Amino acid sequence: MKFNGTITHLSQKGLGVVKNDQNNMSYFVYGTWPGDVGEFEVIDKPLNNKKFAYAKLIALTHPSAQRQTPICSYVDLEENSCTGCSWMIADYTSQLEQKRNRFVYAMKRAGFDTTQLSIGPIHPAPHLYGYRNRCQVKTDGEKLGFVSENTHQIAPINDCIVLNEHCRNLLKTALQQLPNDVWQADSDHDWQFIELDDDMQADEIHINQKRSFKQGNTAQNEWMQAWLREKLAHNPYLGKVVELFCGSGNFTEIIAESNCTSIVACESEHHAIQALKARNFAKVATQIVDLFSSSTWSNIRRNVFDAETLVIDPPRAGLKKHHGFFASFATLRTIYYISCNPETFARDAWFFNQNGWSITDIQLVDLFPHTPHIEALAEFRRG
Repeated sequence: MKFNGTITHLSQKGLGVVKNDQNNMSYFVYGTWPGDVGEFEVIDKPLNNKKFAYAKLIALTHPSAQRQTPICSYVDLEENSCTGCSWMIADYTSQLEQKRNRFVYAMKRAGFDTTQLSIGPIHPAPHLYGYRNRCQVKTDGEKLGFVSENTHQIAPINDCIVLNEHCRNLLKTALQQLPNDVWQADSDHDWQFIELDDDMQADEIHINQKRSFKQGNTAQNEWMQAWLREKLAHNPYLGKVVELFCGSGNFTEIIAESNCTSIVACESEHHAIQALKARNFAKVATQIVDLFSSSTWSNIRRNVFDAETLVIDPPRAGLKKHHGFFASFATLRTIYYISCNPETFARDAWFFNQNGWSITDIQLVDLFPHTPHIEALAEFRRG
């Protein structure tokens, strides 16, 4: 079925939304922006929702005033095209506006009156290209690239302009090794993965080997570290600090510089904890713990019950386990929450709110231009 319409807004996943007046249904459309007028065609893509479905753009009859021509040749509406930078179709100012909208909407849905929250403009990325310090590519031994959201197949690439120079060179080195029988996919998988980052050398390129996590934008990560450093410096009640999802110490380093009395750094990944220990930060005691287990908070209560400050930097799933949380953190005064997912942040923030905590600062940061992703830094205080 084909129909004409106008993209009115973006979904939480960054897809354009258009209403079909013929059946009064709304459709999610990849590669579109608010204000785009065009012809659309319904596609057969499963979605467990009777009010929404998926469509594709057939013809753009009147582009949005915020549209721009992507400078990357791999950004395309064709099937099996790279979808990693889907927002490269729009100017950067409007990208930031839509990211802020996404965060505000998530907070409203969670229950907040956003007119009572001070949500300022997003701290923009200083570099729109050449900023990424890591990536994961897929290969079947014949081609190498990123997975296309439209087809779940490898979208072959020969370059990636959002990678920094070191990672672009690593990517070129990997491409030079094709075809590669060792990299062929086995019967249980469509591809193998290769992780690249600017801490590695060309001879470290191997399939299916996880690299230690780090924030993907060095300049913006330094800005976030500076935000936390300033917050800790002006907190007169630091006391003992607990850090959840500490990784290999990206923010532990900043906490260790502060006037806190001690630090308990918790993480589930053994290799990350080993990397953190190797950095020999002062005042840091580490603990390996599954932070998504239903018994997590009771298991660590003995080590964290007297903490006055909490720093959280979770993966996209957020804090997830709420039951028994504040019973284990009985003496907390301040929480610093660093989030990469507006929806799970809003859920956890509402949980904090319902337990007597108020947001005293929110700062949004753009780590990944040309994508729907947005980072939130927030300070909570009791009462």
